[in-house]
Amino acid sequence: MTRRTRSATVILMAAACTPAAAQGHGPAYGLSTPTLGRGGWSLDVAAMSRFVGDREAVMMRPMVSYGFTEDIQISASLPMPLYVPQGLRPTHGMSRMPANQDVEILLGWRFHRTGTAVGSRLESTTYVGFDYPADDVRAGARTSPGLYASLATGFASRTIYAWLGGLYRRYMSPVGDAADHLGDVAMYSMVIGYRPPPFQHDYPRPDWRLFVEAVGEVAGRDIIAGVDQVNTGGRQIFVGPTLLGLYGSWGISGGPVFPVYGSLNGIQPKERLRLVVNTTFWY
Repeated sequence: MTRRTRSATVILMAAACTPAAAQGHGPAYGLSTPTLGRGGWSLDVAAMSRFVGDREAVMMRPMVSYGFTEDIQISASLPMPLYVPQGLRPTHGMSRMPANQDVEILLGWRFHRTGTAVGSRLESTTYVGFDYPADDVRAGARTSPGLYASLATGFASRTIYAWLGGLYRRYMSPVGDAADHLGDVAMYSMVIGYRPPPFQHDYPRPDWRLFVEAVGEVAGRDIIAGVDQVNTGGRQIFVGPTLLGLYGSWGISGGPVFPVYGSLNGIQPKERLRLVVNTTFWY
């Protein structure tokens, strides 16, 4: 069994052993608008794998979310690295969870919602987050707490889904000639979804949705001891198919995305694949 096969096996086993369903009825990678209802709780358990050059990284993250109202929710997620090689640059990973060793707290506000027809709506949601690195040094740079903000807007109906979103993250590093700073990251995404007619029914019928997700990243160079690191940062775009399955208070989502464009600074190994399986239980 190859290392790549072992990593994929770990992800599938994790999905089978955890409670099931997906982040707020949304996609796996792209930013989206759904939030929990008033007083609602959810538990997500995500398994993420990345294949970069000849190296692999596998991480799990649990996330607990609570809905203060139907439009305001708070979430907290913790890193559980299973295999993360030294020097592998972190990324955001999922729509609401990073693929790095940060403890993260998120506050979401769906500030706009307009019904366009029965079962259809236009809406927009913004998130602000606080990241606290669980490791002291990452990719050779000393770490600092970080902040990020995101905005997503889109259309949802019983059949068609479409979201556009953007995110910006910055670590609050000290400044000066000897300062370390992990490069800022901007992320943007576009998601198109379809719910086939056999699944356009209410519980107890199962609900499956198909998505095509496109995610782009623009990363700044890391700075170590005040010096820009040549072989860091750059631009990447990933595209791939994902699934979202719902049944009662359970569901599962995930799938692969593949690189379709890359312009990395310096000499860096190419990222060949990202794979995510996310499971959720609502209560």
